[in-house]
Amino acid sequence: MTQINVIIPAFNEADSIAHVINELPKTVSEVIVVNNNSSDHTVRNAEAAGATVLTETRKGYGYACLKGLDYVASKS
Repeated sequence: MTQINVIIPAFNEADSIAHVINELPKTVSEVIVVNNNSSDHTVRNAEAAGATVLTETRKGYGYACLKGLDYVASKS
C-alpha cells in the first residue's frame, strides 16, 4: 500500500491548523506539521488534531519543508 504523507509548514496557525488537518482525505497516512517558531497554540492544536509535530527553529517556508522531508526520509 502506498504511504501518503502531508507536510504542513506552520507559523502562528493555531486558529486554523486543526481545520486544515481534519479536512485532509482519510487516505493520508501521516500529517506532519512543522512548527516554524510559532508563538501561539499551533503545536498544541496540531497535536490534538492527530498530527506529528516537528519544530524548525530556522525561519522560512523552505527550512520547514526540508525538516519535514528529512523526517519522512528517516522513516524509510
